[in-house]
Amino acid sequence: MSKIPIGRISYINVSPVYHGIDHGDCPAWLSMVTEPPATLNTMLRDGEVVMSPVSSVAYARNADQWLLLPDLSIACDGKVLSVLFVSHTPMEELDGQRVIVTEESATSVELLRILLREKGVRPEIQPGRVHTPSDLPEGVKGALVIGDSALLTDWQGQFPYVYDLGLEWKKMTGLPFVFAVWAIRKDFCAMAPAVVDRLVELFHRSRARGLSDMPGIVADTHAKTGLSDEVLTRYFNHLVVSLGEAEIKGLSLYFEQLYRYGLLPKKVVPAFASSFDILPSREFPHSIPHPRAFAV
Repeated sequence: MSKIPIGRISYINVSPVYHGIDHGDCPAWLSMVTEPPATLNTMLRDGEVVMSPVSSVAYARNADQWLLLPDLSIACDGKVLSVLFVSHTPMEELDGQRVIVTEESATSVELLRILLREKGVRPEIQPGRVHTPSDLPEGVKGALVIGDSALLTDWQGQFPYVYDLGLEWKKMTGLPFVFAVWAIRKDFCAMAPAVVDRLVELFHRSRARGLSDMPGIVADTHAKTGLSDEVLTRYFNHLVVSLGEAEIKGLSLYFEQLYRYGLLPKKVVPAFASSFDILPSREFPHSIPHPRAFAV
């Protein structure tokens, strides 16, 4: 039987969801493919993996081909800490000014556009990467900073205006913000619905193991990144890895805003691959009872 290729983002924010899988719970019939988000978005679109965490924007742009796995996301309900907009002037005064955004996070870029447009502001947005305050070129008023760079640097001490985009969304909407979701190809769901249910169960169990072992996640992540236990604990405590009613409302509103501002060609409503309920008494199989090839 061919192994089923599944994606994994090469960032620390997915660590709680993959904790069980990383520690012995990965069945023999899965093949884990670890790549940056943009690469996995393309691989899922092209069928090189059948399921993967993807940016919320990527799901919205491919919703005709993909479905969501229930109750899995990378989200925040207020501060996210790892997605910041730093600026020499208030957001309200950036109309026509130059700002730099990373190409690594399309969801964060479009969130920034929405927050700025809600304030009636249209800056000149340019692609680029800012890891330290000295990376900001002369004449550029602000920058989107994400990931380790956002967590490691004292941006508050370097810029008069530092906006946590998760918190700004919460202030504007009263809802959580969903940065990433787990998506699966519709054609695979039609071909192997029972396997989809097994995948849902596997990932829910893996996440449950992670949430019950936060010190283990912090230790593993510290070993990989060198980030301090204090920084990592604070970060993971702000991270939401579920997709409940509030997160779905936040995701749906984000899609509505993308469409409203012409950042999405058509309206998108989140659609799910399974309504599978997790039953703690069940044992997850490390082999599929009725093997078959799963070419996509």
